[in-house]
Amino acid sequence: MADLQRLRKLPDNFLASEVDGELILVHGDTGSFFALKDIGLEIWKSFEDEAELDQICNHLLGVYHVSREVCETSVSSFANQLVDAGFADFA
Repeated sequence: MADLQRLRKLPDNFLASEVDGELILVHGDTGSFFALKDIGLEIWKSFEDEAELDQICNHLLGVYHVSREVCETSVSSFANQLVDAGFADFA
């Protein structure tokens, strides 16, 4: 996962609230939202403000039975979705 960077939350851009086991993120400027649960929620909670994507994947590999390749692809895709929506950026 050498080509991946650090993911950093942008807390000034969103409001977050937990509802029925899901974390709802609402972007303050655009009104777009994400509902995170299961693995997405675990990824989001696995880092406070900033984390290397390979560290996130290493954590998930210790919890779930998935290949490194699948994990890296999934974590990268999820990170890109968070960045595209304005909830995070790459440091």
